[in-house]
Amino acid sequence: MLLITYAIMDLSRCNITKGGKTMNQRSIETFSTFLRTRGYAEQTIHIYSKVLEIVSDTWNTNDPKLLYEHINSTIKTLESTMNPSTKHNIRAAARQFFLLKTGIIYKDYISEANKLSDYADILNEFYIYSTEFKSITSDSSKSECRHIKAFLCYLGDATYESLSKLKAHDIRDYVCSALQGLKVSSIGRYVTSLRNFFRFLEYKGYSINESLMELPLAPADWAKGKAPVVLTTDEEKRLRDHHPSNQKNDNRNRIIILLMLDIGMRCSEVANLKLTDISWSKGTIKLHDTKNAHNRELPLPSSLGHMLETYIIFERPKVKTDMLFIRKYLQSYLPMNLGCVRRVVREAYHKENISGWWKGSHALRRTAASHIYNSGIGLKLTADLLGHKSLDSTTAYVKVDFNSLRSVALSWPGGDSNE
Repeated sequence: MLLITYAIMDLSRCNITKGGKTMNQRSIETFSTFLRTRGYAEQTIHIYSKVLEIVSDTWNTNDPKLLYEHINSTIKTLESTMNPSTKHNIRAAARQFFLLKTGIIYKDYISEANKLSDYADILNEFYIYSTEFKSITSDSSKSECRHIKAFLCYLGDATYESLSKLKAHDIRDYVCSALQGLKVSSIGRYVTSLRNFFRFLEYKGYSINESLMELPLAPADWAKGKAPVVLTTDEEKRLRDHHPSNQKNDNRNRIIILLMLDIGMRCSEVANLKLTDISWSKGTIKLHDTKNAHNRELPLPSSLGHMLETYIIFERPKVKTDMLFIRKYLQSYLPMNLGCVRRVVREAYHKENISGWWKGSHALRRTAASHIYNSGIGLKLTADLLGHKSLDSTTAYVKVDFNSLRSVALSWPGGDSNE
């Protein structure tokens, strides 16, 4: 009890309002009630409430950034004048008051604020370079920024000058230590981000060691060297027939799979489709803001057009959004996001017992690429349909034994899909 009395006396001696208003009584009472609902003892509530009696009325804000700044300013003012116990009480009271006013846990806010500020300038410049100069989509650029932030945090106090002195063996050490345990494909994405980042530094005029530009996309994995990159004929047939249209959402899910398997759409492109992207008069689907930030138009096979027509007219929920694919969540209808589209493919894989390190949603796109190329339209047109900027990317998609594949000639109608 004596300690509590001393704590209150110590707080009462404080004057940290600098001539301004102190906290109003109504706010103090609200704070006391809040502490009671959180199970604090009356003695603790009394001490914490005393804190509000001595602080500035500027604390009375719901803005997390402003309140954080005012709390910080108060604590700095007291740093050299108060004993540790009193400063502890003020900090503890401030944390609870911050939660009351903003609904955010103080520790979580500080952690997030630090995340946003770490290397913010470098990452912001890299993001602008990626989106505006290289025309990479916002999502892909953000993903690369996350990879680079992890790398910068690994290095410690990184500057443009220190980054320009790095060599390939520094990246090797990072991959072997920080990325240990990740899949080879995931490591490849990190290394790709790093190569793009060093190109960005070169673009800014910094001298970059040549070895960094020759980094392999991923460590060699010889066991996978001869693995197929497309579905087998049997696997493809089972996926095509997986949703027989006798259960709810079967038609929708089958369309999702066929958009990737027939015309080579990416998962993200399927998720972003809108009703207005379908041109019934031309028999095409228009894709906007794709991976390479380019628009492209794909011919729509008539069979797939009929399925889409049935889905839109008879099965798609009547909702305000114009997103094409809709899911039910609790009592609401929401657009299907990228994760939902991937889940449709993964569940089909699982139920059809199709497995393998390469058997992701992208295997459908690779299968489509091989079929399209085998139809005799040539590599350049195949690249255009897939949305590849480089023919090298397309070459990697169709590096298969074409003679062992089933001969498929897809129909690419101009307007005959219109009924």
